[in-house]
Amino acid sequence: MARKIMGVVLAAGASRRFGARDKLAARADGEAALVLRSAKTLRGLGLYKRAAITRSPRLPKELRGAGLDFLCIGAGRAQSASLHRAIHAAQASGASHLLIVLGDMPEVSRTHLRQLLRTPGPHPMMATSDGRLAPPALIPRRLFGAALRLTGDRGAGALLRRTPDLRRVPLPPGTLRDIDRPEDFHNAPQ
Repeated sequence: MARKIMGVVLAAGASRRFGARDKLAARADGEAALVLRSAKTLRGLGLYKRAAITRSPRLPKELRGAGLDFLCIGAGRAQSASLHRAIHAAQASGASHLLIVLGDMPEVSRTHLRQLLRTPGPHPMMATSDGRLAPPALIPRRLFGAALRLTGDRGAGALLRRTPDLRRVPLPPGTLRDIDRPEDFHNAPQ
């Protein structure tokens, strides 16, 4: 059976460590906003559906024209609320898998996502780089129920790390770097 994959950018974080500005709207070296860069990585992958999970029902101007469905969880919700919203959308759409991409990981490219999606089998998958296991991640439908039981500030990684058939997809060094503070833009690997 062919996989029917829904891709989702998680972009509902509060950006508390970033200061007064919204980090997902921040630009690095004059390039597109972080969240738009992440959204663009989902294009051209043959995904069944594409969406972004946001805090606000207002369409973020950085994502206009990105071709995504927007799913709002509201402000002040725990990290697990974003995952739950993504899982519910994947279930409702009939997706066989959910591809999770974070809105604050500028080094993850479409090529990296293709590498993850080319890994054969019905297994859950997570990227690994620099000794770190992190999104992007591919969650099969059989784990949707377990993912909905996660609570608080926990993402799917807590579940996937315990899954015996997890496939680890190696990515180049520095790929899984995320942006938490303004200085992280300047601490990019060379």
